[in-house]
Amino acid sequence: MANNKMSSRSEDLSCSVCHDIFKDPVVLLCSHSFCKDCLQRWWGEKLIHECPVCKKTSLLNDPPCNLVLKNLCETFLLERDQRASAGSESLCSLHSEKLRLFCLDHQQPVCLICKDSKIHNNHRFRPIDEAAQDHREEIQKSLKPLQEKLKLFEQVKGNCDQTAEHIKARITALREEEELKSQMMKEKIEALSREIAALSHTIRATEDDQLEGEFGLAGLSQTRQDNCGLCRQCYDILTV
Repeated sequence: MANNKMSSRSEDLSCSVCHDIFKDPVVLLCSHSFCKDCLQRWWGEKLIHECPVCKKTSLLNDPPCNLVLKNLCETFLLERDQRASAGSESLCSLHSEKLRLFCLDHQQPVCLICKDSKIHNNHRFRPIDEAAQDHREEIQKSLKPLQEKLKLFEQVKGNCDQTAEHIKARITALREEEELKSQMMKEKIEALSREIAALSHTIRATEDDQLEGEFGLAGLSQTRQDNCGLCRQCYDILTV
C-alpha cells in the first residue's frame, strides 16, 4: 500500500519530458510545469516556444520557478531515500518499487512501473535474477583468459626467481673462490719475500767475506750451494 502511494506521488511529480522527478521546475502560463533544462532543450529544437503538453505558445522566454512543486519534489526525494536506506531490498529510484526486471536495451534494473513507462517502450526485459546469472557467466568467461595469463605470469616469475637464486649462489661461490685464491697468493708472496730477504742477506755476507779474503775455495763452494738451494725454494714457491 505504501509502495503504491509512493509510486502515485512519483508520477505526479515527474516531468513529462524526461519522465523523472522534477529538477528546478518552472511553470508556464498554461499551468504545466517542466524541468528548467528539459524545457530549454525542448524549445531549442522548436521554431516557437510552445508547451510540450498542450502546445500552447508561451509568451515567457524565462518562465518562473514553481516553488511549491520544487518543495514537494525535495520532500518526496528525501522520504524516498530514507525509505530505501531503511529497507534491505534494492528499490527503484523513481518509483520506490522493488527492482524485478532488467532492461536489456538500457542495461539497467527496473521496476514493473518502469517497464510500462514511455521511456522503456518496446524494450526487451528479463527477470533480474536471470539477467544477473547471465552477467555472472559473462564475467567468468571474460575472467578465464585473464586467470590463465596470471597463472602463466606466476610460472614465469617462479622460473625467474629460481634463476636469480642460482646466479646469486654462483656469484657467492665465485667470490669465495676468489678470496681463497687471493689469500693463497698473499701467502706465497709473503713466503717469497722472506726467501728473497734471506738470499739478499746471504749475497751481501758473501760479498763482504770475499772483500775481506776470509773464505777459501771450499767456503765459496758451500756458499754457492746454499744460494742455489735458496733459488730452488723461491722457484718452488712460485710454481705451487
